[in-house]
Amino acid sequence: MARTEMPIEAQLRPFYKAHYHFQFLSAAFQFGLFTILEQEPGIVAKDIAIRLDLKEQPTRILLLGCTATGLIRKEDGGYYNTPLTQPLSADPDQAPGSFIPWEQQGIYRAMSWFPEALQADTNIGLQREIPGTAPTLYGRLAGNPELESTFHTMMGAVSRLVGEEIAGKLDLSAHRHLLDVGGGTAINASTLAARWPELRVTIGDLPSVAAAANEKVAEMGLSDRVSAVPLDAFNDEFPTGCDAILFAHFLEIWSAERIRELLAKASRALEPGGAVFVVTPHQNDEETGPERAAYLSAYFHTIASGEGMVYTGREYEQWFVEAGLEPSGRVMLGADTVVICGRKA
Repeated sequence: MARTEMPIEAQLRPFYKAHYHFQFLSAAFQFGLFTILEQEPGIVAKDIAIRLDLKEQPTRILLLGCTATGLIRKEDGGYYNTPLTQPLSADPDQAPGSFIPWEQQGIYRAMSWFPEALQADTNIGLQREIPGTAPTLYGRLAGNPELESTFHTMMGAVSRLVGEEIAGKLDLSAHRHLLDVGGGTAINASTLAARWPELRVTIGDLPSVAAAANEKVAEMGLSDRVSAVPLDAFNDEFPTGCDAILFAHFLEIWSAERIRELLAKASRALEPGGAVFVVTPHQNDEETGPERAAYLSAYFHTIASGEGMVYTGREYEQWFVEAGLEPSGRVMLGADTVVICGRKA
């Protein structure tokens, strides 16, 4: 039966039952079920219970949930991964596995405050569910070490994927010195430096992050071309002397007004001909998707900052013009990330 022919209740069910799907996934990942099935395909329920250190009935409930939702399959009494879950049996610090603990620990409960966040126009989910007094998630992470570690593991996996895409699809051969604003612990910077041997990269980030980035850069033997400097992007002017500026998964966190301020700073720091690259989740100009743009917009507004969302490429290009930058094209990275390119006139 085609979806449009299904009763309305059946079409709505995946929406109002989605929390069960996630909890089956999260629990199975947390207990290591997918790794066990990859190592011992066809293992039976009683042996799974022993491996998971669970009693019989909880094991049956978990296996039923994972089988009914298509995460795993049962055949001749034994259980197997599906193509969906085989990638989750590998290194849990790599994508896609690294996303699951962050969704469970950092997002799931806080997103239940989404209606209140919309009504109050601020990040009520953060205020209700994550301890601390800082106004943004990033300020509160330092006081929650376990959550901070989970967040940075997830972001590291994202940065590795995006960094490889940037290095493969963005031509930086004409540039000699790149400023990576909010560049974190040098994942993008080291990837780009490896791809472009003549490129110097300066990371601008908060003092504690910059110190950690310099330690990692030294470990990788890249200190001659990659360095990090303390930078409060909202209160400091950007360092001059660079001929390109990168904002990678940074601008969408903030309001349109703050983005205009940051792009104006970038323009002031560049000489004519200098380039600006904004790596951001993609939202189409019609404002109808994709789904990831909707997810992240809700997350930024309810939890992360209380003011950001995934903006359209057209909006960024308009803000470029306001800042004295000429839009010079868009480069898609996969299906849901885009680089908005510009240059100083």
